[in-house]
Amino acid sequence: MIKQILLSLLPTALFVWDLNAQNKREIIPRDSITDKYCYQAVSDSLPFMKEELRIKLEKWIKQNYNALENKYVKLGVDGDTYTMHDREALPGRARKFVEYDLTVDLKENRYRYKLTNLQYAAVGMYPLEDKMATDKRSDFEEMDVILRGIIASMEAALKSTW
Repeated sequence: MIKQILLSLLPTALFVWDLNAQNKREIIPRDSITDKYCYQAVSDSLPFMKEELRIKLEKWIKQNYNALENKYVKLGVDGDTYTMHDREALPGRARKFVEYDLTVDLKENRYRYKLTNLQYAAVGMYPLEDKMATDKRSDFEEMDVILRGIIASMEAALKSTW
């Protein structure tokens, strides 16, 4: 009798567990087209010409990304498009990291960024969309704080009037 009750409750428990795992993943935004984790935005009109934005972005990159000191940093420039690849450690977590690509496109008085290709590195390296990556809500929350901090720092540098 108890076995039958438990078996009848199993599908409901699995549904709730799957729903809970999905809610954990909703902390980080997804691209509406690819359904991959992605932070992206286009700035409002700024009082800076493209060359001024370029100088501000290059200064910010020099302050935050050093390919000589960090083997995970990869930098690229293609015209008005800047690409940074890096890895950040999750605070208080031994050997847990988030890797990402940040792409910034410059135009007159505006910029666009995309933070994509999010990878969770622990025992192995997994795309964040992979169920093997992590189901810990705290990991997703810490990654979100790190990634939003990177974006906020870059935006502050580009919008600064100094």
